[in-house]
Amino acid sequence: MKWSKVYAGRTSGLAGNVTHKLRADYLTKNTSWGRLKSWLSDLSHKKCWYCEANSRRSPFDVDHFRPKLGVTVDGQPLAGGFGYYWLAYEWWNFRLSCQRCNRPEKIDRTTRRGKWNEFPILSEYLRCAPNSITVDQEAPRFLDPCVQSDCDLLAYAIDGEVKPAKPPGTWEHERARYTIEQLGFNDWNVPEDRKKDWQGISLLVKLAGEAPSLEVRTHVSRYLDQDQEYSRFFRSVVGTHRDKQWIEALL
Repeated sequence: MKWSKVYAGRTSGLAGNVTHKLRADYLTKNTSWGRLKSWLSDLSHKKCWYCEANSRRSPFDVDHFRPKLGVTVDGQPLAGGFGYYWLAYEWWNFRLSCQRCNRPEKIDRTTRRGKWNEFPILSEYLRCAPNSITVDQEAPRFLDPCVQSDCDLLAYAIDGEVKPAKPPGTWEHERARYTIEQLGFNDWNVPEDRKKDWQGISLLVKLAGEAPSLEVRTHVSRYLDQDQEYSRFFRSVVGTHRDKQWIEALL
């Protein structure tokens, strides 16, 4: 069934539910967005849109960037069970997410990871509402992986870590810092694994000099491909060798 027909039926059905409980029941029973998971996976080169990890051990989730049934800000729910229910079936609100990024996980007594229902914005006075304030007027603290200017706020270091690209004290820095920490971009030994891979590539590039073999070019190029896990990191660190013409050509 085409999404347009599913969308029309689901939004029509949702409109008949006027209380939070009725909407919650309806959305829980009609999780039709899963039908777009394959399409979303193709768009994201089969990687999490947030952290760029491949999901080897568990299926991806379809995350609602603006949560559909409830919103928390720093762990505290907004009053009245507020959620962006009217956006529940809008395809442009979907993000393919690994379960590490999407689902809540308690690291210790005070630290939680995962996006889940978290959705803080710069000003609560400008939080989106039906037939009123639009999403364009909001300023989310989370970086949106579908907005290039948001992606540009993340920097990738040769130590394998993801870091804010803008200086401390700016809203851009705060957004990047919050996203990195809340989604755990530098947790679970990921920086160490990235650093190890980079050290091997860097040594190969140095040994190849200015006249690499086709095999070396192909090997390095593979890490820059969009289908490669953490390709944004590898493109950034390989870029430290831009003084070599063949590296510049690959980038």
